[in-house]
Amino acid sequence: MENAIKENIEIKANHRFKYKNKNLGTFLVSAKRKQNIELISRIESLGVIFKIKSKNPENYLEKFTLQLSTDKKPNKQRYITRFNAYILPKKELLKNRNIKKLNKVWKIKFGDIRKWEKPETVIDKIKSWKEFRYNEKLNPTGKWFDYKKNMGKLYGWVYNKKANKDKMSLISEHFNEKELKELKKEGF
Repeated sequence: MENAIKENIEIKANHRFKYKNKNLGTFLVSAKRKQNIELISRIESLGVIFKIKSKNPENYLEKFTLQLSTDKKPNKQRYITRFNAYILPKKELLKNRNIKKLNKVWKIKFGDIRKWEKPETVIDKIKSWKEFRYNEKLNPTGKWFDYKKNMGKLYGWVYNKKANKDKMSLISEHFNEKELKELKKEGF
């Protein structure tokens, strides 16, 4: 591996990467999967970057954009899932021109603008809801549910939980006993 680095070979952590007929890529993938911190530290000290993973983010974005542009009936949800999993986490490593190219193709194929922010998860919303509940400036009454002007974007999501007990029961494990009693008292 040291020789490959000295020769400025672009080292990749995937099974297809070979250097002088040695499966160097397989070795790197194995080291990464085993989570051997000591070995990974030694490899990274040589100059190998594991954060980029096995695929060059620029190449992946170009391939993704090409697939989307040639797909006659693209499944939007599948493309969103791939985008969120493989492209969005590496946003800062991508060139602006390739980002613009994907945005253009996305608009043509799906008719809307591709957002480059991490989508909010249920856990994020629960955290925001708890922050609202305990924020004395924004919520002086200390209630879990308030007017839309006070709750902002959170209002619709919380209203949904109040209106549908089944949806509230799906997230109840994220609250302690005291919080659950307060929520029940408020009709959740």
